Amino acid sequence: MAYLDGELDEEANREIEQTLAHSPVARNEVEMLTRTFELLDVLPPAKATKEFTDRTLATMRMTDGRPPLAEQRWFQRVRRGLAVVVCLAALSGFAAVGFLTTNAWLPDESEMLVEDLPVIERLDVYREVGDVQFLKDLQRRGYLLDDPEPDTNQ
Repeated sequence: MAYLDGELDEEANREIEQTLAHSPVARNEVEMLTRTFELLDVLPPAKATKEFTDRTLATMRMTDGRPPLAEQRWFQRVRRGLAVVVCLAALSGFAAVGFLTTNAWLPDESEMLVEDLPVIERLDVYREVGDVQFLKDLQRRGYLLDDPEPDTNQ
């Protein structure tokens, strides 16, 4: 279009003329555009009705008076609300991961109590023993069983 209107500088105009000299397809396209413009010059100019002009101007006034979406107050509130929701969701996710991780890694105190239940059940008896000398006396008299020999197969 700029070539046909004579709006190109000398270098661009020269490049297009070289392309036209070597390409029959490009020459055909330029000839078709030239004929189209000549036919447009023959047609009478179109006149817009007053109603069309009024509607177009009213639409322009409406779009010019409204601020962009990012500047509208309701949009800013929604954006802040979404930021708060995203932060709360991330915080909840981190809390859940932390809870599950520590729950899996830290020992459960109730399990340790269950393992030590036989000792806990007889704790009163063990407290009455007093010291190790009493246990040695009981063993010497035959009231306590000797420790079983360790299994050497292991």
